[in-house]
Amino acid sequence: MREKATILAEAKEYIKAKNLEFQNSDYYIDEKIALKAITFISLLRHTGGKLAGASFQLLPFQIRFIVDVIATYSRVSGNRRYKTALLFLPRKNGKTELIGALLNYFLFSDAEQGKEIYCAANETDQAKIIFNAATSMIAQNPTLSKNCEIYKSTRSIIAKSKFQNFIKVLTANANTKDGLKPYVFVYDELHAAKDGELWRVLNEGTINRTNPLSIIISTAGYNQQGEMKRKYDYAKQVEQGIIKDGSFYSMIFEADSAKWQDESEWIKANPALGYGVQLENLRTKYTQTIGNAENEMSFKTKHLNIWCNSSKAWISDEIWTQAPSLKELGILEFSTIQRDLEWYGGLDLSSTSDITAYTLIAKMDEHFIIKPFFWLPSDNAKRRARNDRVPYIDWINKGLITATEGNVVDYAYLKSDIERINSEFNIKATAYDRWNSAGIITELTNEGLGNLTPFGQGYGSMSQPTKEIYALAMKKLLVHDNNPVLRWMISNVEILTDPAGNIKLAKNKSREKIDGVVALVMAYGIYSLMGTSETSAPSVRILEF
Repeated sequence: MREKATILAEAKEYIKAKNLEFQNSDYYIDEKIALKAITFISLLRHTGGKLAGASFQLLPFQIRFIVDVIATYSRVSGNRRYKTALLFLPRKNGKTELIGALLNYFLFSDAEQGKEIYCAANETDQAKIIFNAATSMIAQNPTLSKNCEIYKSTRSIIAKSKFQNFIKVLTANANTKDGLKPYVFVYDELHAAKDGELWRVLNEGTINRTNPLSIIISTAGYNQQGEMKRKYDYAKQVEQGIIKDGSFYSMIFEADSAKWQDESEWIKANPALGYGVQLENLRTKYTQTIGNAENEMSFKTKHLNIWCNSSKAWISDEIWTQAPSLKELGILEFSTIQRDLEWYGGLDLSSTSDITAYTLIAKMDEHFIIKPFFWLPSDNAKRRARNDRVPYIDWINKGLITATEGNVVDYAYLKSDIERINSEFNIKATAYDRWNSAGIITELTNEGLGNLTPFGQGYGSMSQPTKEIYALAMKKLLVHDNNPVLRWMISNVEILTDPAGNIKLAKNKSREKIDGVVALVMAYGIYSLMGTSETSAPSVRILEF
């Protein structure tokens, strides 16, 4: 049993450490609010298992989650920092009880009024799980019971107040969701959602709230194209610094998929081990996976939080960011190698409203220098930046993406830019995807650009250059100076493999845009077919990448 005094002491120690970490930043932990939440939840009682009826036993990871999500504030705005919080951990680690307790805190103890709080899920039975935990906690607390009404028929808890404060169950098949103004909502097991519509409606409804909070709780699953996988990937990109989003919080517990049979990974993935999860039970489940692929998949997803039934990611962010920089290679002036190296290009032309990428690659001694160019219609950039929270506008402002006017590709502008790039670089050949390229390729050819070569997108054309780009990355022979747009695209890539072991980029299944990577593979592919020079760059240079 964990005593209340121990829980409060751990909370105070964590708050002190976080405020020390934040002392030179725009954020701080509001200790009063943090301890208020910890104290409130500690007065509640568990609703199931061996701890049923016992005072809430907050574990260290739960303390961190509460303090971080509820009590991290901005010194600039004075508002709560996090608008979205992802809690991603295996089953039986206490996430239902924790979130049920948090929703009761928001309903009864939080200062906001007119609170609409929703328990959301794809199906009613799933959405009711947290709701039932919250009502059971209320039933065990006479003070809370006197201050609310519970309506099982409408699956709602209404606090006794002159304001309309309530918790209500909401599902993806609800008749109408118009007019919702959530203050807090939790989406349970988002991995099971058929689509992201309910999530988007609820999240959009928070727009008029000062301190809204959207909570995602889920385990891993099998749907690699679903809303949960997109949120998981986004969380990873924020965590790695690929995307800057100070309003998105994640706490992720998962095993290394390459070491899933190692018990130390089981322990790492299950922070409630010894409480909600027993090691002996995991051992039993593991034994049942031997020779049974279905049980293995279930064990990995439900108990180790490993995404299954998908192609593997291609190049990890850790490997990609370890590449040498131009400066480390002695390149101080990029303009000199524009003409002195032999460049090969890959052109991935977008549909009418998306990203177009033109990636150049050149061999310098044993290294390959990469220079990407990107274009995106400005109206689409604004929409996608708002809806998907990808920093297109920031990248445009920094000159990493060129915005063209309107909401569709400006082919005249694009053609002019490609002509300019060819006049500035010593480009020997450009490979292009045949799809949707006929018009602009004809015009570029008419303007005198030579060696424009169609490049297939199937396994036969893409497999070898894809494998070789991977090998070069692993050997730290690719030089790209961590262009953030290309880095983001690399992190989105997933790979398809055919029965013969050939691979290609899964353009339609990768988690987000990968156009620059497709162009890179084509550029390397055309280099492999045509490049023979071993040109070396001169010794005096400036970095302008």
